[in-house]
Amino acid sequence: MKATILFSVLLFATNALASAKASYNILEGKLHKGGSAYTEILPNSQKFTVRMGYEIKKKALVPVPSEFLKGEEIIDLPLMFQDERGYLELEARGQIKLDDGVIKFVKRTTTGKLKDAYEVLVLPRNGRSKIQIVYHPELPSVGWSDMKVTFISKVPLLDNYQIKMVIK
Repeated sequence: MKATILFSVLLFATNALASAKASYNILEGKLHKGGSAYTEILPNSQKFTVRMGYEIKKKALVPVPSEFLKGEEIIDLPLMFQDERGYLELEARGQIKLDDGVIKFVKRTTTGKLKDAYEVLVLPRNGRSKIQIVYHPELPSVGWSDMKVTFISKVPLLDNYQIKMVIK
């Protein structure tokens, strides 16, 4: 009996560690050829901490410095977003205000073969972008399948420009 419980705990821990990172393809856009991105859950007992990395491949003659096309961001979300319970609460409340912005529930949707995914909109306080995310609890890492970042900029070329990402 103890061996079964220990095996179950080890299997759960192994699955949790294996699903801590997810890879994404960045789809081609008007100004870029595509690229890659990832999400990775970082250990933090106070918040749900996610590292997001990206590398965008720009098209020829696009006047954007290369250092803006690659990087990493650390995102701190409330612990409730570690699993579906946070998204259920978001759906019930409609929106949740955070120190760094607002997360809004948009609708339930289908992503690939997965039904009842959650489409949410993240509005960072800095006002430089809006991020649309599709979450499903059966997906690895943070559970995000599709992401769309829309830039808000005073530069006409970049204002309302979108980067779309899909899980590999």
